[in-house]
This record gives sequence, structure tokens and C-alpha cells, in this order.
Amino acid sequence: MFRAWPSFEADDYDGWVLRYADGYTKRANSVNPHFGSSLPLAAKIAHCESYYRERGLPTIFRLTPFSQPEDLDNALAKLGYETLDPTLVMTCSLDAVPGEETGSRVVVSGDEWFSIFDELRKYETFDRRAHRRIVESAEGEHFFAVIADGGDLRACGLGVLIDNAIGLFDLFTSESHRGHGYGSSVVRSILQWARDREAKKGFLQVHSQNASARRLYARLGFEVAYPYWYRIKR
Repeated sequence: MFRAWPSFEADDYDGWVLRYADGYTKRANSVNPHFGSSLPLAAKIAHCESYYRERGLPTIFRLTPFSQPEDLDNALAKLGYETLDPTLVMTCSLDAVPGEETGSRVVVSGDEWFSIFDELRKYETFDRRAHRRIVESAEGEHFFAVIADGGDLRACGLGVLIDNAIGLFDLFTSESHRGHGYGSSVVRSILQWARDREAKKGFLQVHSQNASARRLYARLGFEVAYPYWYRIKR
């Protein structure tokens, strides 16, 4: 996932990876405590706080059941870090994915896709420059998918192929077209494209409280691999 959604900086600090990408998305601007420590915990946390403060961002930890040390979540809670955005990483075998329903799917160039993505999300505030830089910096092949009927934009999605796995990102359906299967069609088209390139698995991330998206992904064969959540100090 780090390779498919890269940060602009990734500093390895005593087994923790500090990621920075101009503040665009928490996953690219957070501490990822993957491995054990040799330094005192308080000193490590203080270093992380200084790192993000210098960059004008709040300190965010992305925690999983595998984070090290094991008591880090409790330690952060005692320091006033709030829990935010419980998320699920879901994966699937591409052998089990239903066949693609092409419908009105259009495969577009990157430039066209960014314009369409911006239009679909025009009511949301986000850093378009940082978003594009992250996507274009990702390793592997990209697949840009859109569902439209003439000028009526309905849904879009992005696939990033890393080795034998396809990551799904920026899946979005316009509010007026939700519930009509467009999201499913976008996901299927991305997975079919990856399967044609001999990919074996798919992966994505979804908010644990997004019940409708979780049902969609489950119907397409995705299963929960592990949860993660954020701790943030504002």
C-alpha cells in the first residue's frame, strides 16, 4: 500500500516510518510504527511530534494490531491522542471476482481522469496538486476508469498495479447516481484489467462504518485482512 499510495517523504526512525505528503490524506501523513524500538517510547513520540510540528501538521499515528510496541495505543491515549477513522484493509483473490459488466465504462488518460475526479468531488475541499502528485508518483501501472453517459459523470476509480496485486483507490460515485451499480462496475473493470495482466489479488481500504461500501466489496469477494485506526493529537 505504501508503494501504491506514496508519500513525498518517508523517514525511517528506529523502526517507525514517518510519512509526509503536504497533509493530503492521513495515511500519507502519519507515523507507522511497524517494528520494535531501541529508543525510549517517550523520546520517540516527542521526536514524531517535532517532525510534524515543523511541517505544520498535527501528529497522527496509524495503528494496526501489529504496531510496536504492543502498548503504544494505550500510551498515546494517556497522552491525549484521540481515536479517529477506524478502517478496514480488505483483500480478494482475483480468481473469485465476477466478470466485468462494461456498461458505459470509459477508460481515460490520466489528465482526463484528474479533471473528471475533480468535477465529481467539486463540493469537497481537497488539495488537488498533492493528490495528483501522490497518484503520479505511485509505482506500477495505472488504470483510470470512469462511468459517464455523455457529459453526465457518474463514477470513477483508480487502480495501481504493484507486482501481482492491484490496489483500488479514489472510488467515487456521484450522489445522484448512487445505488445503481456504478460503483460495482468501476471495481469490476479495474479488477478485470489487473487479472488480464496476471495479477493475483486486489486490495483496498474502507471506513469500517461505511456499511454500503463494505457490502459491495464483500459481494465481489473481498474479505477483511486487518483493521487500522488513527490516533491524532490536535
